[in-house]
Order: sequence, then C-alpha cells, then structure tokens
Amino acid sequence: MTDSKKWKSAVFPSWENMTVKEIREYLKEKTSVIIPIGVIEQHGYHLPLATDAIRATEMARLIGTETEILVAPTVTQSFSGGSCPGTINITPTTMSLVISDMLISMRNQGFNKFYLFIAHGGSENMNALNNALKDLLRTIPAFEHTMIVLLPAAKLDIDNVSRMKARQDGDWHAGWHETSEMMYLMPSLVRMNELETDSEELVRLMTGDPDNYQISEKIVNDDLVIPRNRQRDDIKIGVMGFPNRASSELGKKIIESTVKGACIKIKCLEEKYDRACKFHNKRNMNENY
Repeated sequence: MTDSKKWKSAVFPSWENMTVKEIREYLKEKTSVIIPIGVIEQHGYHLPLATDAIRATEMARLIGTETEILVAPTVTQSFSGGSCPGTINITPTTMSLVISDMLISMRNQGFNKFYLFIAHGGSENMNALNNALKDLLRTIPAFEHTMIVLLPAAKLDIDNVSRMKARQDGDWHAGWHETSEMMYLMPSLVRMNELETDSEELVRLMTGDPDNYQISEKIVNDDLVIPRNRQRDDIKIGVMGFPNRASSELGKKIIESTVKGACIKIKCLEEKYDRACKFHNKRNMNENY
C-alpha cells in the first residue's frame, strides 16, 4: 500500500467495511461515491427477493474496483408496485427523501460527485428520484458545485448484449436477463428446479407491456378523478419474461458489458467535472483581479 492510497485496503471499495480513518484518507484524494439502489421484491419462485439489491451491490463493487471509487451501502428499500408475499414497498417519495438525506450527509463530509447506480427501475421511482434530486440541487447552497448522476443499469449495456433483445422479447422482470445475471453473480441462490410462471395468458399480457401487471380503477368514471392502481389479483408469481432461456455465460456477458459501460461513463464524467472546476476556478481568479 502506498502512502498516497492509505484508503485502498483489502475491503475497498465497500464503504460499510472500511473505517473512519480509511474514509478520511480517501477524501483527501477523492470526493466521488457510487450509491447502488435496489429493492426487495417478487422475482418468481426461482430467484430471491433480493435479486435487484444483489445485482446493484455486486455490479457497483465491480465498477468501484475498476474506477477506484468508493461504493456506499446499497439502498435496498424502494417501491416495487408488486404485492406478492415478501415484497417490501415504501413510497417513491419516501425512497427519494431517504436518498436525498444520504446525499446531504455525504456532502457534509466532503463528497461532491454522486453516481446513483440503479438496478431497479419503475417510472414511479425514477420520477420521484429525479424531482427530489433537482430540488436538492436547487434549494441547498452546499450542492452548488455538486454533480449527481443517475446510472440505470439497463442503459449501460454498452455492447448491447441484452438491452434491445430483452425489450424485443418482452423480458422485463425475472426473465432470462435477470436470471442470467444471478446465475453468474450468485448461482447458489438461483433455484431453476422451482421455476414457475403465471398462466400463459398473464405472461403474454405482461411481456406485451410490463405495466399490464397492474389494474387501474376509478370509484367514479371521470377524467378529473384520480385512479387507484394496484397489482392484478390473479398474479401469484410475477415473472415477466422467459427465465428458461437464461445461462451463466449470458449473465457474464451482460455483467461485463454493463460494468464496462458504467466505467467508461464515470471516467468521462470525472474528466469533464475536473475541467469544469478548473475553468470555474480560473474565471473566479480573473474576476477577483
């Protein structure tokens, strides 16, 4: 270990396994942090409820190792929208406030470049998170020179190993895409012998449009009345895709492509941020003379 990298111990880049001293040493050289975001939700009978949290954690650590950027503890509580047993929902608003509070705490310590690596999507989550982060940047002076980046895993597949093919197949959730990743990352947690799906009609409905897992009802039918959305009562398993097509080899390719895409994007943004800061500092110096 060199003197300039006292923070780079055997447990790096895992924030929760590091010490106060190591974080302090890290902050002397870097102010970037990756924050993995997942959820605890239904993933059929063949995948664990923590699938998205595991995917977020493991890929973020690979990215952190490659880029030498610290990886914060995974945010595992979020909004799923599903209601099968084991799924834990918190509202998108609560999730966005929790992440905002985390960023405020980290900013107070000196971090100012935040990469939110998102392994669980959903329009409700993304909209709430986007709005909360904009409010943070707008209303808190300490965030004036802070960079916050949303990095959805689905958009980082730089070699296009699975992104377009999964969409074309209607493989949205717990299908070959996520099952392949879990076969590679945590094979001991994949139970293909217990694989089941809902009825063919339901699978066809959900693969056609992932939002078809829910129904929308109004107590009074009027354009001004807000609907009540909930998961369909006949969904018992919640697989939206074709997990029988999965393989560990495909999972390896997806993970490597996603990590590669994330590293390229982060390294590019780090360089752009540094150039922007140099320009800003130079301009301030000129204005002071």
